[in-house]
Amino acid sequence: MKTTNRFRWILLLLLIPGVGWADRIEGRMNGLGCASKGEMCPTDKDDPHVLMERDFVVQTADGNYFYITNMDWRTKLKFVLQHVRVEGKFSDKLSAIAADEFWVKQEGEYQLEWSLEMAREKQRKARLEQQRQWPQELR
Repeated sequence: MKTTNRFRWILLLLLIPGVGWADRIEGRMNGLGCASKGEMCPTDKDDPHVLMERDFVVQTADGNYFYITNMDWRTKLKFVLQHVRVEGKFSDKLSAIAADEFWVKQEGEYQLEWSLEMAREKQRKARLEQQRQWPQELR
């Protein structure tokens, strides 16, 4: 009887799709212009060239690069040149990932710096603050 129940649980677990499993990409944040040329640049985070980049991507060790579709430009800029790990839903067709979590390597360990949940909470608080500033008759 125990063996049958155990077998059923194993079978059930195998049949459940990978719900909650995220794709993962690791690499360095790089400017899109540089990554598309196969280069790792800028060489200095304070280089004015960085501000001219229209987007930033995660460039992997093999030279491939991937867009982060749902993260704002300023957040990406903040972590340019750093080693990062992005977890979320990957699209092979677009070479892109919709991030759920964005981790930055600091002192040998990855630290969570951004998540979809954190971004939503920030937007919610901004909306509430904006509503508080509205005149009473508009609320």
